[in-house]
Amino acid sequence: MQNISLIGIDLGKHSFHIHCQDKHGNALLRKSFPARSLPSSSPIVPPPLW
Repeated sequence: MQNISLIGIDLGKHSFHIHCQDKHGNALLRKSFPARSLPSSSPIVPPPLW
């Protein structure tokens, strides 16, 4: 994955969204998941960022 400089996570009651950007503001990743799958979805972002 390219160099991620910003990670946004929007937590809702029924779903959550992950958005990653590089230092220029370009979107690198946009995903939406059911809220109950957050622990199993964490590998979506490279381990050094956790």
